[in-house]
Amino acid sequence: MDTPVDLPQKIAALVETLRDEGIPASHALASTGIAPAQLADPGFRVSARQLLTVLERCAQLSRDPAFALRAGLRLRVDHFGLYGYALLSCPTPREAIHFALRYRALATPLLGLAVRESGASLCWSFSDLHALGACSDLFRLSCEIQFATQLSLHRDVMGAGILPNEVRAAYPAPCHAALYENLLGCPVHFDAPLSEISFDAKWLAQPIALGHPIPAALIRETCDRLLHDLQPAAGTASQICAMLLAQPGRFPDIERLAQRLDMSSRTLRRKLLLEGTSYQQLLDGVRHRLATDYLTTTKLNTEDVAASLGFSDAANFRQAFKRWTGRRPSDFRPQALRRDPPDV
Repeated sequence: MDTPVDLPQKIAALVETLRDEGIPASHALASTGIAPAQLADPGFRVSARQLLTVLERCAQLSRDPAFALRAGLRLRVDHFGLYGYALLSCPTPREAIHFALRYRALATPLLGLAVRESGASLCWSFSDLHALGACSDLFRLSCEIQFATQLSLHRDVMGAGILPNEVRAAYPAPCHAALYENLLGCPVHFDAPLSEISFDAKWLAQPIALGHPIPAALIRETCDRLLHDLQPAAGTASQICAMLLAQPGRFPDIERLAQRLDMSSRTLRRKLLLEGTSYQQLLDGVRHRLATDYLTTTKLNTEDVAASLGFSDAANFRQAFKRWTGRRPSDFRPQALRRDPPDV
């Protein structure tokens, strides 16, 4: 519980939720030993105890009793880095479920997780992993952030229109019980035997909504390798490169990066300028290196490579690639991997 092994994305979501109320990140992180800028460091890890401390601190500071639900809804699949992209790369929802369970430790778990099919429902249940106490505020807050996170991730994987069938909470109704149904979009029952959120099982037969064309194994291997290759020696540019690599294909803009680093975009631009670079140069460098890697090691066609790098179409990708290298994407293809018609 005290070992710092988890990504800080849930803490970051809590901090951003309180920032919406005008509460500075430093206040929410007080007594945790975490500096706001560390939340943007891809190599930074937190312990379960630090996350629980932030939950308690936020409960003391927030004027919104449903802040944990709102923080969970703020979490998106791309906040989970390679774990999230690997979920999107699974060919079917069932395989995404198996992956989610197998690699759950990568998603900063506060609760135990299990899944079962019951009739026409797919049901996720949450258990008291850290012995918080079924009627404790910390267990309730942990369940709230998990209920909402589960809904948000289902929407990313299966489509924005998905809603749960119902939520059951293994604790008494809190004072803000009415907000559960408003935020989660389904009936909610308290004092239940288990804390669970269920969905219609028919979505298991649907294709994944935001399917990523890069296989999960390749995402992990490529980004592990490129993270070392692309990072400058030190400084803000190093952090930006790592943050871009953590979200291949859905690269955050400079405003989002600045927010994660707890500074203004103007300050971030100035820091990068002092290091002799810019956001656009770093983004181009990441895209260039990823493109070269995909072209030389996979059979993805040019359209898939373009989509995986966030380009609107293959033509824009080809123009950018020629600007970076003076050559066409097809020039980088080993003969054995060529699937595209010749570039024009």
